[in-house]
Amino acid sequence: MINLILVISEVIVCYIVMVLLYKKYKTDGIYVFGIIAAMLSCILNLKKISIINVPVPLGFGITTSILIAGNIIIQKRGKEEFKNYLILTSLAFIVCIVVLNLSALTTDSKYGILANESYDHIFLQNIRIYIALVVSVIFSAWLDSELYYLIKKLKNKIILSNIFTIIITNFFENILFIAIGYLFEYETIDLFLCLILRYMIKTVIGLIGTIPLYIANKYD
Repeated sequence: MINLILVISEVIVCYIVMVLLYKKYKTDGIYVFGIIAAMLSCILNLKKISIINVPVPLGFGITTSILIAGNIIIQKRGKEEFKNYLILTSLAFIVCIVVLNLSALTTDSKYGILANESYDHIFLQNIRIYIALVVSVIFSAWLDSELYYLIKKLKNKIILSNIFTIIITNFFENILFIAIGYLFEYETIDLFLCLILRYMIKTVIGLIGTIPLYIANKYD
């Protein structure tokens, strides 16, 4: 239960920062948030936690906030502006992953040997997770933008648009991430439970994201 509370706290912080950045810097603030969130998720997704005895990779809260930030851009600026957001977020993923792995390849100092070895092991032994993260988030962000824009044109209702896009995109994002990152690593039952639990939590987090989306929409 404590892990779930900490994840929710992480999400609340992300959403507050998102709204503050948009209030202060408008679309530029959302770009900044997306870049920071992408870089942080590269690290957070490497850690596995337990929620009701189910192993779940951390970082799903902050990756969901990337989708919500994208929805803010679509709501306020449209699909063309979202393309720039997606490009910058993708570059942030790539740069962060490359830098972390290159730094792990450097020659270690004779001091802090244990810490250095741990650092190298963490970032060099998780290529599957990196690939799963980038593919799943970029694909789901693209799908989210298409669905959100379509529903926005049909029914310009923020709550309706966000609910449908989050439910659908999180489904595909979870399948991609779990399949690429953990297939054949978990037991079948753990893989299934991880998929279901991660989807449920991410969906709730995404639905809560309607609040910062609605607040941001109130600002010109």
